[in-house]
Order: sequence, then structure tokens, then C-alpha cells
Amino acid sequence: MFEGESQLPGGRGAIGVEETIKERIHLVPRYRQRVHRVPLNLAHPVWVDDPHFELGAHVRREVLPPPGEGAALRKLVMRILARPLDMRRPLWEMTIVTGLRGGRVVIVNRAHHAMVDGVSTVDILTLLLDTTPEGYTPEPPAEEWKPRPEPTSWQLIRPMLWNFSAAAKPERSRVPAIWNTTRVPWAGLLNVGRKMVTPRPDLFFNRKIGPQRTGRGLKVPLSAFKAMKDRFGCTVNDAVLATVSEGLHRWFKTRGESVPEKVRVFCPVSVRGDESRGRIGNQISGMVLELPTGDLTMEERMRRIKVTTGDLKRTRQAVAADKLVALADWAPPTLLVLAGRLMSNPQAGANINVTNIPGPQFPLYSGGAQLLEVWPFAPLYPSMGLGVA
Repeated sequence: MFEGESQLPGGRGAIGVEETIKERIHLVPRYRQRVHRVPLNLAHPVWVDDPHFELGAHVRREVLPPPGEGAALRKLVMRILARPLDMRRPLWEMTIVTGLRGGRVVIVNRAHHAMVDGVSTVDILTLLLDTTPEGYTPEPPAEEWKPRPEPTSWQLIRPMLWNFSAAAKPERSRVPAIWNTTRVPWAGLLNVGRKMVTPRPDLFFNRKIGPQRTGRGLKVPLSAFKAMKDRFGCTVNDAVLATVSEGLHRWFKTRGESVPEKVRVFCPVSVRGDESRGRIGNQISGMVLELPTGDLTMEERMRRIKVTTGDLKRTRQAVAADKLVALADWAPPTLLVLAGRLMSNPQAGANINVTNIPGPQFPLYSGGAQLLEVWPFAPLYPSMGLGVA
């Protein structure tokens, strides 16, 4: 959400973000690329330039009816989020919403998780947005953008049969990548596998979901979580998980539901190193943990969460999950498709998704208008009808 007017005389403000993207899109090549698949999934999908790319197809505009209140905005945002991204185009979309009370401007930014993760989204925002009201105009590209020809199916299938891309013969390996696992944290890997195959106790929101979405927002100052961290000797993330755990307990009781002792939660964890900052792509792994949602004091709830997250860190479960995902680089794509269908089974995985990606740590502007608020929305997975971000 941005302030309605630019702080600079004649500034375009957030309403002119399409012009800003047009000036800078050459700095983010992935924004003009789409997914190219091979028939029968005989090779991994790749990113290719979209020869039919049109910026106007990805930047939409909506106007709220008067008086432009928050309830109408929330309803509109939910309708936007319910609309699937077009898989034939680059997997992103921005909707500029005007008509909000006070003249503020909202930009609903959507990008497929295959394209970006939460951390790289922040990096992209710092590229498309400015750190000062004055902003800057980057140097235009030396040549006008022209889409590169996409590879043929044979060019993509051939490396799956055997990879001859190494320049020197000694660099070539006849050993599949699966054997190069000397540095895999096996304790964490076994934990990941056990929780993936162990049936979860289904809750009332673990059922087949449709495209419709609904959401609620709550403002909690960061200082409150830091105070919990200092009081209980834990991390800010532990404090967030404890707050979610307490909230779930109260919600179950208010609804008259049976209160489970534990709820299985998937927590995305960034494995993006400093060397990967600014690069497009998803570098998110994750931990699966069980939140204590029974009738506990906050002190006991926090203690149990601190012990659980400590154990997960010691077994390096997030790194193990990342190594497990990395095996997809050599696994046959057809096998990955079958595995994906298996793991989308309602009995597999976690009950809810809880993500805590830090937002921008400094003021940002678009066309001279300051960014006032950022409201994230957690992705929902098959049979997982509740997410917290």
C-alpha cells in the first residue's frame, strides 16, 4: 500500500508503476520468460523467452467503488488471488487498485513460487522500487530486447540421457548425483522423510479446496515479538510460532471444535546465501514441526517450541530437505510428476503453512510515493486450507 501522492512535484506516484517496470524490466529477465515443458515430461521444464510478451497483459487496473473502505479492498484482493496465473505467459501479475479512502494506492503483486521465493521477492522490490523519493532511471539496454529461440524437445531430452556438457574429459562423471551424498545431513533427511510419509491428523480445514480465498490481517509490532524473545530466551521466529500456536488453541475453542494437542506445521526456510542475493528463483527449503496447541501456559508452550526448533536446527532438517529437493536435478522428470501427485494426497504433509519472511528494512518509494504497508499472503497447498504469513 502506497501513499496517494508523490512527494515530488510532477512525480508519477505508485499509480505509474507500469512505466517504472517498463524502464527497468531488462534488469529482471525472468519477468519476460515463461515455462517451456517437454511432451510426456521426458525432461525438466525450462525458462524460455516469451515471444508474445506484452507488459500490459501483466499490469492490470481496478477501481474500488465509493467509499473505498477496507472490506471492499479485501474482497477485491481475494478475487484477484483466486484467479490462476496464465501458465502460457510469464508467471507474474500486478494489479493497481485505486479508489481507496484517503487516496492511497494498492498494488497486488502475484508471482508463482516457481519463479521467486520470499527473499528474492524482497530483492526484486528493491530493484523495481526506489530507496529515495527521487528514484533513478537506469541506463537503457544496449540493444532492443528480442526473444531468444526456445530449445527443441530433443535439446532438452538429450542431457537427461547423458550429460556431455563438461568441457574437459576428467570433469565428466559416470556416477549419478545421488551417490554424491557424503555431506547430506542424514538425521535431518530421515526426519523429513518420516514426517512426509506419516499420515497427519486431519483438521476441519484439511479438505479439498477450490479457487476462492479469504483473508484477515492483524498488526502486531515487531517490538512485541522481541520482548517475548528477551523474556523467554528464544528467537523471534520461536515467538511467532508460539503466538500462532496460542491463536490456534483459542480459535479451536471458540469454534467449539475438539482441540488437538499438536498441529503439524510446514515452515518455509530460506537457504539462499549471500552469493545468491538478487538472483531470481526459488531457494526455499522447509521444516516440518508439530506445534503444541493443547491447553498450556504461554511459558510451557514457548518452552516446547524452543526445544522442537532447536532439535530441528541440530539435525539440519531444512538443509536436508534442500538436499532432497536437489536430487530432482538428476531424477527422471516423469518420476517427479508421480511423486508430486503422491505427496499431494490429503493424508500427506502438514496441516497448515506458516511463513515468516522479513519485509523491507528501509523506506521504499514508487514514483516518489512511499510504501506504507506490506501484507503477505501464504500460499495454500492441496487439502491445506489455512496459511499464516
